Amino acid sequence: MIRTRIRKTLALAFGVGLLLTFSGSVRADCPGNFKPAAGAPLEMLVLGDSIMWGQGLKPEQKFSWRIKCWLQDKTNREVKQTVFAHSVAIITGTTETPKYKSNDGEVNLPYPSINEELDHARAFYGPGKTKVNLILLDGCINDVDVSNLLNVTTEPEWLRERINTSCKLAMHNLLRRVTESFPNAQVIVPSYYRIVSDSTADNAFIRLLAKSLNNERPEAKRMSDKEMRDRLIKLSELWYRESTADLREAVNTMNSELAAQNLPPRVSFVEIDFWPEHSFSAAETLLWNFIFGSTNLSGLRKFIVILSFGTNAYKPNDEVRESRIRSCKETFKEPKGVKETPAEKSARKDRLLICRYASLGHPNQMGALVYTEAIKGHLQWIIDRAGWRETKTEPIP
Repeated sequence: MIRTRIRKTLALAFGVGLLLTFSGSVRADCPGNFKPAAGAPLEMLVLGDSIMWGQGLKPEQKFSWRIKCWLQDKTNREVKQTVFAHSVAIITGTTETPKYKSNDGEVNLPYPSINEELDHARAFYGPGKTKVNLILLDGCINDVDVSNLLNVTTEPEWLRERINTSCKLAMHNLLRRVTESFPNAQVIVPSYYRIVSDSTADNAFIRLLAKSLNNERPEAKRMSDKEMRDRLIKLSELWYRESTADLREAVNTMNSELAAQNLPPRVSFVEIDFWPEHSFSAAETLLWNFIFGSTNLSGLRKFIVILSFGTNAYKPNDEVRESRIRSCKETFKEPKGVKETPAEKSARKDRLLICRYASLGHPNQMGALVYTEAIKGHLQWIIDRAGWRETKTEPIP
């Protein structure tokens, strides 16, 4: 009974860990004593899911913040950053009434959608939306649903169609709204990455994790460990290649539509250099893992670790887990004056435990640096073309 509960929660935690609510501006100070030139600041807007939010990272470690500081240095202008990205953000939302609310983007709540984030941004800027210079935007992994990528019984053709619908069609529609809403903004759309690969550790822990994610599927129970691993690798590779191609096509289609209106291209697709060796629990992983997830524990010690899941002895290795746990406890606390059914109580506790482990599979500090450098490479030639740079004045001797 206990092992079944642990396995169920483990599956939920890892599945939602990559899925990553509404958040305000990220506050952090750039290094150095920056003194911008006189004039209007650059306005930078961040929309999307938990990858764009920077799950598990401190504010100054997030790639959006690093881009902001780099832009200030390169343009000699203050950069004002506004973040609406959060977790479990799908491109198009539902009519579901929010049961839980949080202002912490680390908390795994499914609303608002990215289209609703856009609506919030439009209201936030109002008439000033024409002054927005740069938008960092991602989306579509939650529409595909990571649980489908970790389900060894998922049919590749079905998955390919779902990726196409989400990463090409839905993203193209979102890009049209974004470019219409912010007519002077450059838009950067980064790619996603492989979740698992042939470089992912093949040890007792990872085999147990794969079984835990699929232990309620009869077809999966008939698979050997090797068959299950091979299937997860193929699904992840399919996700990476198809999502990359579809996002690129959505961007190209949007730029073609702008050209048809005699407008310059304003949307850039940035492929992130995450290779197989950077996937989950690989030797050179760029993703958050369990603290003990890449060890060689065996026998009784391994059994103790697995049984301690959900306790202080077993944690994800990100650096904001303690503050996230506090936010999770506040968000998913027992309601006062309301009698929960056993099913409601169980679901709430599951969401609390999932929230604690929500960083799993997201870019760690080094992963965020890879995102930063890739995006900087594209912005480098946009800066002058877009007229963002202010001339630095040298002091008179």
